[in-house]
Amino acid sequence: MKLTLSLGLVALLVVACAAGRFSTHSWRQQEQPQQQGGRYPNQWWFYNSNSQSPAPASWSQRAGKQYPGQQQYPADKEFLSRQKIILQLLVHITQYNIYPEIAEIGQKYDIFNSAQRYSNIQAYQNFIARYNRGILPRGEIFNLYNDDYLEQAIALFDLFYFAKDFDTFISTAAWARDVYNEGQFAYAFYVAVIHREDTNGIVLPPLYEIYPYFYFYGNDLQKFSQAKQLGQSQYSLYTNFSGYNYGYYYGNYYGNQEQILSYFTEDIGLNAYNAYSHLYNPFWFSAEKYGFNFQGRGEYYYYFYQQILNFYNLNRIANYIPELEYFDWDKPIPYGYYPNIQYHSGKPFPPRPDQYPLQSIRSYTISDIQSIECRIREAIDSGYVYSKDGSRIPIFSYLKGISLLGNIIEGNGDSVNSRYYGSYQSMLRSLFALIVDPGYNHGVVPGVLANYETALRDPAFYYFYKYINRIFRQYAYSSQPAYKSDDLAFPGVSIKNIEIDPLNTYFDYFNVDVSNAFYVKNAEEANSLNYVARSLRLNHEPFSYKIYINSEKNASALVRVFFGPTYDAFYSSLYGFYAGGNENYYQGFPQNKDPSSYNYQFVNFDKLKEYFVEWDRFPVNLTPGQNVISRHSKQFTTTVGEYPSFEQIYKQVEEALQGQGSFYINDYDQQCGFPDRLVLPLGSKEGTPFALYAIISPYSQQEQQHGYESPIYSCSGLYNYNDNRPLGYPFDRQIIDFKQFFTPNMYFKDVSVYLKTQQQVNQQNRVVSY
Repeated sequence: MKLTLSLGLVALLVVACAAGRFSTHSWRQQEQPQQQGGRYPNQWWFYNSNSQSPAPASWSQRAGKQYPGQQQYPADKEFLSRQKIILQLLVHITQYNIYPEIAEIGQKYDIFNSAQRYSNIQAYQNFIARYNRGILPRGEIFNLYNDDYLEQAIALFDLFYFAKDFDTFISTAAWARDVYNEGQFAYAFYVAVIHREDTNGIVLPPLYEIYPYFYFYGNDLQKFSQAKQLGQSQYSLYTNFSGYNYGYYYGNYYGNQEQILSYFTEDIGLNAYNAYSHLYNPFWFSAEKYGFNFQGRGEYYYYFYQQILNFYNLNRIANYIPELEYFDWDKPIPYGYYPNIQYHSGKPFPPRPDQYPLQSIRSYTISDIQSIECRIREAIDSGYVYSKDGSRIPIFSYLKGISLLGNIIEGNGDSVNSRYYGSYQSMLRSLFALIVDPGYNHGVVPGVLANYETALRDPAFYYFYKYINRIFRQYAYSSQPAYKSDDLAFPGVSIKNIEIDPLNTYFDYFNVDVSNAFYVKNAEEANSLNYVARSLRLNHEPFSYKIYINSEKNASALVRVFFGPTYDAFYSSLYGFYAGGNENYYQGFPQNKDPSSYNYQFVNFDKLKEYFVEWDRFPVNLTPGQNVISRHSKQFTTTVGEYPSFEQIYKQVEEALQGQGSFYINDYDQQCGFPDRLVLPLGSKEGTPFALYAIISPYSQQEQQHGYESPIYSCSGLYNYNDNRPLGYPFDRQIIDFKQFFTPNMYFKDVSVYLKTQQQVNQQNRVVSY
């Protein structure tokens, strides 16, 4: 089931894009709409600082990604009308509906006498009771980690989700659009569109266009606001110079080297991806209540954040920034953060100074969280967890055990005993998010860690997720023995070489329509605004690689490809005192050295493997002799490419309704994956050393994993191809003896990542866009 949606709202996210440019025709009428002008006429074009060139006709073709089993279906007028009304419901979400016809639908809908229109009568009655007790007023800040606010949002989602038909769903949404708190409405609506069967295939715009407040500096948005006050309908601004000159200058000037990494941590695509993954798999979702069965849910939670943490660490290595300190309950947080963003209400996200101590909050104490942590660690040590009825459930069966543990740590709806194990990660997040005003004594709004759209901006996020990741590692190391050569080998199959194109990174500009951050009188005024924020982002040149495989037989196989540090880069960056001068310290990978070399006893690969990220996973059919497997970076199963803007989506819907073009429904979600732009860490002029690693494993019917019945929960391509091996294999267990670990069906390739200047990119007439 699943659709292609834009992401991320979670704490008031959506303030719908491109407010204007819609006609007010109803989805019920299905008539030929009039042609609309756009506030962003060249949005279909690729951009760089010096040139423009037209884009392809279809945004679904433009992305250039190839997905497993990808198919496209032409949309009929019923689907197009549904697509249009859903877009209109999200326009300028921070104010009342600017489309009178949609507002009228909501005003005429009698929500209090419509029980028969919902398939779950209990959910309907719970909503009415919850509504009558009072709800969060419009204009207030919605916070997912406030239990009362979340309960209200879930009650609204249930109403959306259990609506018997699309007409009821839209009527309910039109009513709630102008009654409910805008953040709660946007959150519940997005999750519902993702999970309802009759909205399968619906495309929604990027979150950074929908709610720019979470992605652009408040002082820059203020300049746009001043332009609007002066009557300027066209305005553009260079903004968000994080991690490029801004990050390096202020990072060095203030002695805060963490700011150097803001090109990664504050990347709008990365933060939208984090939020979108949550919308696919909200922590409060229950398989029992909503009818989804995802046996690997807890494992996915663990691996999803491990991969984000590893991408972050690779950029630390690339910038020669020391390893993160380990979280200690008894020590203050060493990393401060100044967000420089604000909520739509005008309240700024609170900064946090360096060396700021954690404090208990009104809802629970630090001791409460430590008690829950002790219960989790005790479960790992004992090998079982307690169910709700007090019975013991063993957790040392890896594939199921890691998911049981992950569900408990996340505190999601499938936890075996949420009363006993609580919600560890949510409680820890709240402790950090409310650190400035833990007692709610001064009206300080929650920090960036309270929102999925903004959490990755804060270095403290990686600081405490590194700590959480150690709990999972404790489980893996204590429950599973190290792999032996026989566990890893693929008899009769060996990798002989890997060839890869030069790896070049660069910073380019991209344009984002931020017009939805500002109030408008009506749709006509919204359509006239053209406010464009231009920001630098990290990108890379597309590249290909080839794997040369020798096989003695016909075989079905699964290839995994990882990217990570070499010893040279790793130890030079994080442990400088190891680097240089020690000839007995290995700096490279095994197939380039004599296996009997004395150097091997110095290889601590168990440490190094914790920094590898999974790029690609795909099946191949081997034939006897040499097999050459070619892959392009746009084929990576864990990443997604460029995503269309709101204007592009809406324009194509309008043209299709008029019979002037086609709109295709995709059977995959193009925005649900790690941004392709960020698969390479920042390079350097001289070339920063890294490593490519590949392993090929058997993939017969016996190895293929069929237990994950609802891949809709996965938002990263991690379940496109599965076998019976754990996520992260073969790096998921302790590596005690590297010689025992390394087998012929593996290969390490030393590579270098370079950084090009904007001038070099322009000389090649490169054209890029977000």
